[in-house]
This record gives sequence, structure tokens and C-alpha cells, in this order.
Amino acid sequence: MIEQSLRDEIQGYYSSFLSAKQFRPRYGQRLMIAEVARRLAGDTAGIDTSPIALVQAGTGTGKTVAYALTGALIAAAKDKTLIISTATIALQEQLVLRDLPDIQAKAGMNFTFSLAKGRRRYLCLSKLDASLEGRGQSSKTSDFFPDELLVNTPNQAQVLSLLLDSYGNGTWDGDRDSLAVVVEDQIWRSVSTDRSQCTNRQCSFFSQCAFFRAREGLDQVDVIITNHDLLLADLASEESQILPPPESSVYVFDEAHHLVEKARSQWAGFLGRSTTRSVLEAGATLLDQLEQDLAAAELTEVSQILSGKPGFAVVIAEALICFDQLMQHLAGFEADATHQGDVGRYRFAGGEIDPSLQTECHYLASLLGQLDRAVQDWRRTLEQSVSGATLKERLALEGLIPVLGGFSSRFVAAQRLLQLFGQQQDPAASPSARWLDFRSDDLLVHCTPIQVDDLLYEKLWTRCAGAVLTSATLAVGQDFELVAADLGLPEDVVGLIVPSPFDYAQQGRLRVPKMQQNPSDPTAHTEEIASLMPGLLTEFQSALVLFTSWRQFFTVIDALPADLRGDCLLQGEISKAELLNQHRDRVDAGQRSYLMGLASFAEGVDLPGDYCQQVIIAKIPFSVPDDPVGATQQEWVEARGGNAFYELMLPHAALRLTQAAGRLLRTEQDSGIVTILDARLTTKAYGRKLIAALPPFRWDPNTAG
Repeated sequence: MIEQSLRDEIQGYYSSFLSAKQFRPRYGQRLMIAEVARRLAGDTAGIDTSPIALVQAGTGTGKTVAYALTGALIAAAKDKTLIISTATIALQEQLVLRDLPDIQAKAGMNFTFSLAKGRRRYLCLSKLDASLEGRGQSSKTSDFFPDELLVNTPNQAQVLSLLLDSYGNGTWDGDRDSLAVVVEDQIWRSVSTDRSQCTNRQCSFFSQCAFFRAREGLDQVDVIITNHDLLLADLASEESQILPPPESSVYVFDEAHHLVEKARSQWAGFLGRSTTRSVLEAGATLLDQLEQDLAAAELTEVSQILSGKPGFAVVIAEALICFDQLMQHLAGFEADATHQGDVGRYRFAGGEIDPSLQTECHYLASLLGQLDRAVQDWRRTLEQSVSGATLKERLALEGLIPVLGGFSSRFVAAQRLLQLFGQQQDPAASPSARWLDFRSDDLLVHCTPIQVDDLLYEKLWTRCAGAVLTSATLAVGQDFELVAADLGLPEDVVGLIVPSPFDYAQQGRLRVPKMQQNPSDPTAHTEEIASLMPGLLTEFQSALVLFTSWRQFFTVIDALPADLRGDCLLQGEISKAELLNQHRDRVDAGQRSYLMGLASFAEGVDLPGDYCQQVIIAKIPFSVPDDPVGATQQEWVEARGGNAFYELMLPHAALRLTQAAGRLLRTEQDSGIVTILDARLTTKAYGRKLIAALPPFRWDPNTAG
């Protein structure tokens, strides 16, 4: 049960926040606070015992205040760290720059917070020092990884000097995102590092390191803000690298509907033929180059230790032969690939590959494992030699250790893909999606698990001190079964739908125009959309138009009259942030402005009031037929006697449709119309299920009967 003192503390801070903001209590926000407190504090009245809250809370609920205020207090009472994870940079920045400082000030709460990022977002002083002295380009070993080199770019010297001066005088904390100037990606990559190449305490600059300073700061704060990718990568590593372990953490996953997709990406594997072969070729000369560089630094004793490592050249020669044989085997599938433009794709039905391919993958993976172990041994030898080394020797060693780390990470990545790709499937478990992409100059090999429920259950839900998963769209209608199963949540997790403050029937309308064509004939359907679009757009000053394919997008855009085309802002022309800025400026100036993009463009878009008077959705967002993960999922469901359309395709389409429609109303004063150009909503039986999953907008009289 929640202790009365903690209950009173939560209520007291919440009342202070409302009073300072001159807000009235929102029923949905109070309901969410109660659910979060009940779950995280363990007040479950003996009914459902999981410390995990699953809450669907739409725009206007005030869910950030609900989970941040309550979560921070309960985490502190449990002596845990509150970790808030989001999917988008926009929400992270909103939390750090606006929401959390506002809660602190208005509620009178005393908690500290910080934003957690990966090493690549921070300056590496060792690499900056090498670049300024030219050592980043002169070392023979640095030629192994051309993408790490500093190439000559305009104002290169000035940028490097600016980075050094700003960090040295304390006006900059080494975080790329807090720089006042824009640094080109090529320059930044040359002065940043990743975990595999970082020399940690062996580095001469360790005490001044921007990343480790930030990491040490995380150990001292009460609340950490991060992103799903970093959090999942931390969980997937052998030991926690940046964030506290789950046992010491209470989590909030905002934008939780992205978590499954992010987890699939984290536990997936990928290999490119040209890149992997280049690494193996470079590895064939690695030992000779290391010995030459060590000899040049007069580290002859270390060089002799490395030269005594037997078998590396034999193993890497064998790996090259096996790799070429495997690639030749895979190239044979191109004849059966489906081509779109210059890219061909072959998907292994049901994720099944033949035993001979499994054998090749396993053997090559074992060779890569041997190479990685040897490289790691050499790295440890060099690291042990840093202590007591002269300045000249230390500089040489610190330049070579990251090279070995780079080889290790590349060997491990290729080994991981081969292990996943060649893994024999358990008939009782879900398969992985396996596919090949054939390009004019390369062959790409992919393997992605279609289910991540067991992984999340094992690594997260059974270990954490508590969790809140929230989003505006988690349930299909009133049903949380799909998201709970996808996320592997314990059976005693019960979802809660927080009532929206919006009066959907008064504020919004839903229109499905009478149409002659439907997406079963894509060409005819697109032509009809193109003919309807001018009339639909000009009904309002502003609109957000969402397509499901680039082909349809460009066809409709090209058919617009020239004057109307000038009123449209297109995804891909400039950055998303700049598109939104231009759109707001046009509307503020009284001009027409229509944002056009794919369905994914709507994610994170917040256009209240006159900025979005209409959302136009080109068609029901079913999964695309050529999506390898979706297709493998459907095969798996059908093989188990299920119905893939009703169990997978329809529920996921309902969630995507609801997410898109949710862009219309952002405040309680907004109004507008959602127009869906897909007659199947009114002509197919499943259309009623999709409409039922949408917010309860009132029907527009021009909707097909």
C-alpha cells in the first residue's frame, strides 16, 4: 500500500503545481497520477501485482506532469533513479528545457536531472589533439578506417581551434548538441569516438573527458532523460555502460508505441559485402602495420609480444576465402529477387534458410570470433603497456588502441549477423526475418527478430523496480492485448485509458468522401486522389496531408495546379524543423500552407489551432507488402493457424490511423476535419473496426453512406 506520507507528498506537490499555474485539476491527469502511484508504489490491493503501469493518455491529458512528478517522488522514496526514455529528440528537449524545470519551479520540488547521450555526441580530446597535430592522418594504422579520417574541408583549422578553445576555457561542455556553431559530420566524426575505440582510463585526457564527466554526473542525479535506442543498447551490452542497471531504476517510456520497433532494431543484425570484405583485407595487414608503428615508437618489447601471436594470418586468410564463398552462395538468390528500381530484394520465406547456408554462416562466425579474441588480446597488451610509458610511447599506444577497438567492433558486428542469420530456428519460437538486398555495387544481408517480447521480459520487465509505459495510442479501441503481447509485459499488467479532455464530437469531424476507386487499383486510386486534392486543400487555410508511398506522393504533387503547388511544403525538400517553421510563418501571415509527407512525417508534429485545420490521409496505412519483417510475421501467424489480417495487419493499421488522426486536435480550443480517401472504411466489414478505433469525431454529411 502507498504510505500515507507519500500519498500526501504527491498530492501536496501536485496542488502546488496547479496553484502556481492557475490550472484547474484535470480528471484524466488525476486518474493517471493515481494509476502511476498505485503501480510504482505497489498499492495493488492484492488484485494485480505488477509494478508496471500501461497508460494510454491522449494530447491534452498532461501526462508529462503526471508521470514526472509522481515518478520522481516514488523513485526517490525507493532510493532508485527515475529514467525517462523517449523516441524523439523533440520530446527529450521539451523535457529538459521546459517541462522538468517548470515542474521544479511551480511544484516547489527539489530534484536534479540530466540528459544521457552516447559517446559520439561528445568531443574526444585525444582525437582532437591528434587531428590538430596531424597525427590523425599520418599514422599508417589510421588508414584502415577512412571514415574516421579528418579530410580537408573549408574552415577545418578554425573549427578545430574553436572546439579546443571553447572546451578549454569552459564555455562549452563538449556536447555537440550544445555547440553554438554547426560542425560538419565529417569533422565531428574525426574528433569523437565510440565505446570500442575509447581507451577509458588509459587515455591521457581521461580526467578532462567530456563524456566521462557527463557520465559521472548521471550517477549524482535523481532523474535521467534518454532515448529508447540508447537505453536498449545499454541493456543489450554485457554490462551497463552509461545508465544505471534496471534493478536500480524506475522507468518511464513516453512514446511507448515505438518501443517494439526500436527493440527489433537493437537486436537485429546487418552486414554489407563490400564493407566487411574491406575490413578483412585490412586485417590481413594489421599485424605488420602494428609492428611497424610500435617499432617507430621504440616499443620493441611490445612489438615482440605481438609478433609472437600465432595463427592470425592463417585465420584471416581462411575467413576471406569463406566470406567470398558465402557471398557467392547468397548472390545466387538474386535471380529470384523482386526488383524495385535498381534494388533487388530476396526474402527467405518463413525466415528459413537451408542447412548448407547455416553451416557456412556458423563456420565463418567462429573464424571472426577467433580474430576478435586475438585483437582483444593485443589491445589488452597495449593497454597494460601504457602505465610507465614515456610521452612518445604513450602517444603511440593511445593511437593504436582505438584501431584495435575498431577492428574488434567490426569483427563482432559481422559475427553477430552471421550467428543470427545462420541460427537454426526453434519450431516453438517465433522466427527471424531474413532477407538480402542486391544493389549495383553491393550485397546487404539482414536478420531481424519478428518478436522481442521474450527479450524485453528477460532484460527489462523482470528486473526493473517499476515502469510506466504511456502514449496517445497504445490500445486498439479499448483493447491493450496487441501492445502487451508485443512488449512481453507480465500477464498481470492491466492497461488504463485516460479520458481525453477533448470534446471530439464538437471539435472534430470525420469525412470519407464518396470515391469510385479504392487502393486495390493503385493507379486509378492515385489518379482520383489527384483530382480531389485541389478541392480538398482549398477548403481550408492549412492542412497536413499524409501518404503511404513516395510514388503516390509524387504523382499527386505533380498533378497539382502550379499556384496550389506553391502553397505546399514537401517532406524532403528541407529539414522537418524548417518545414514546420515556414508553415507556421505562412499561416501567421494569413497565407495558405499545406504540409505534405509520408505517414511517418506526422510523428512528433504539434500544430495547434489554425496551423492544422484538416488532416488528409490518402489510404488506410496497412503494412507494405514488401516489408520483410511484416511478411515473416504474417507467415508465422498463418502457420500457427491464425488469421494474419485480423491478428496483425488490421490492429496495426488501426493504431497508425489513430496516430495520424491524432494530429488534428492539440488543444481544447482546436477544431477541424479528418479526411480519409479510402472507400474501404465504408464498404468493407473491417472498416467499422477501424472507425471504432478512431476518436469519436462526428460524421461529416459528405461522408459516403
